[in-house]
Amino acid sequence: MDFDKLINCLSEKGILKELDGKRMTTNEMPSLLYLRLIIAGLATNKSRTNCMMTALETYTMRNAEKHLSECKLKAKIDGMELEEWLCDRISKQLGGE
Repeated sequence: MDFDKLINCLSEKGILKELDGKRMTTNEMPSLLYLRLIIAGLATNKSRTNCMMTALETYTMRNAEKHLSECKLKAKIDGMELEEWLCDRISKQLGGE
């Protein structure tokens, strides 16, 4: 994966600015999951937000190869290079195209 190529493509489309201020909202969490989040925060002396960020980072890092493989397959089906496909899809999600 050529991140420089992806970043250049996103920059050309003006999407990098969108990434800087992006904040996610979540759907309502099941009570048990929210309690686990609170307990994790108490155990680690972290805020719930920091616990969620750590969980997201852990999930994305552990599954990065799987996710990239899936994206490569989707890009191939669409007849595009991976970076081109990602740039297109990310632009549509963040830029509203």
